Amino acid sequence: MSLVLAAVGAAVAALIQSTVLPFAAEGGGGLDLVLVIAVVWTMALGLEGGLVWAFLGGLVIDVLLMRPLGLTAFIDLLAVGAAWVVGRLVVRARYPVIVVTAVALAGVSLPLTVVLYGVLRELPAGTDPMAGAVSSMLLAGILAVLVAPVALAVARRTRADDAERVDW
Repeated sequence: MSLVLAAVGAAVAALIQSTVLPFAAEGGGGLDLVLVIAVVWTMALGLEGGLVWAFLGGLVIDVLLMRPLGLTAFIDLLAVGAAWVVGRLVVRARYPVIVVTAVALAGVSLPLTVVLYGVLRELPAGTDPMAGAVSSMLLAGILAVLVAPVALAVARRTRADDAERVDW
């Protein structure tokens, strides 16, 4: 059930990111909603759901924004993999670790997106890969601060449910 929830959530988040958020962005940097939620999900709830968020959300964003197909999914999957490694290095994914990881990966993903887009297609003149990195990191931090407690509460609840079940 959680993977179905991740798939539906990723599609909805990608729709919001592709339709509403570009109009709210100032200075060239915007919130990468799918990336932040995928990182938080991975560190709090597990790798499989984070991979679903990253892959499906990235593909929907690429289709809606007419980017090279798989570019955003690839970058989001790299971020989820890095978040999983950080989550494995830290014994328990605590709230500050999740927030700092989401902010750092959001700061890396924007320049990486611009560089890879430039490799696949010609960039418009005057494109600066670091133009919106600070605002993107700030918005990612705000979203991670709001979403991480919910994900950690759900993780505690599901772990408690699993501990109470009897294996027959």
